[in-house]
Amino acid sequence: MSTGSPAERDLSKTHSGSLAGITVALLRSPDRGAAMAAELAVRGAETLLVPMIDWELPADTGELDRLLDAAPSYDWLVITSVTTVRVLARWAHERRVPLPALIGSARVAAVGAATGAALEELGVAVHLTPGDDQSAEGLLACLPSEPGRALLPQSDLAADALRAGLSARGWTADTVVAYRTVDYPAAAGRRISGVSADPEHAAAAVSREELAARLRQGQVDAVVLTSPSIAARLHAMMEMLPDTVATVAIGRRTERDASALGLRIDATAALPSPAGIADAVSTAVVNHRKRN
Repeated sequence: MSTGSPAERDLSKTHSGSLAGITVALLRSPDRGAAMAAELAVRGAETLLVPMIDWELPADTGELDRLLDAAPSYDWLVITSVTTVRVLARWAHERRVPLPALIGSARVAAVGAATGAALEELGVAVHLTPGDDQSAEGLLACLPSEPGRALLPQSDLAADALRAGLSARGWTADTVVAYRTVDYPAAAGRRISGVSADPEHAAAAVSREELAARLRQGQVDAVVLTSPSIAARLHAMMEMLPDTVATVAIGRRTERDASALGLRIDATAALPSPAGIADAVSTAVVNHRKRN
């Protein structure tokens, strides 16, 4: 475990991607943060997994069921998160049919590589994925300019930019809440489960209270904010982070929302992949050291 601030240690190795001697708080549950934690471990970091939020199905899924049943009648099914993919997988499993059969002829757009890969693992052909800008804005820029009909199953906290952008082009864009973001843990019966952590690379899971104590004691070198809702919960838990902590945001929206709360962002992951996040941690630690 690290025992001092980044400025007190030789962190020159971070320029080449090594994170030896660095303790990183990854604000995710073990089933959601396993791949990220494994990549950080390969680079030498100690990772603390701190579950802050969770996801569950809406209490009433009637509207979701109705629109998903109508998915084949849409030109596009637009998927903006891996969590939505897991909702679709559960929906297909309950009907005992493959997901591609329920999607039918609708073309599928995925917000990024991870979401696209999750869909392809279920046998779904992905017709469109943005390049460098793997966000709702990047996805909007890639979708056809000519009007069509799109179904957007999404989080209850999803920004309206994608729907509004499509509507401005003359599209019919129907949104529906596929899942709700809640404090960890979600209700057992409605929880949207993820992939179990690899025991070989499993990181230590700690409580919010332990995270706060370690932050105050200077035992955490970097914190990774994986979403705006996580940034909000961290800010509510600890309004001002110690000066010894470097902060990483995943995505521009998380960066904007965290900054608006007064959280300093030292680096933003260009890609939401484990390697992209580990690279951003390296950059954040170096940037933070220069500031201090």
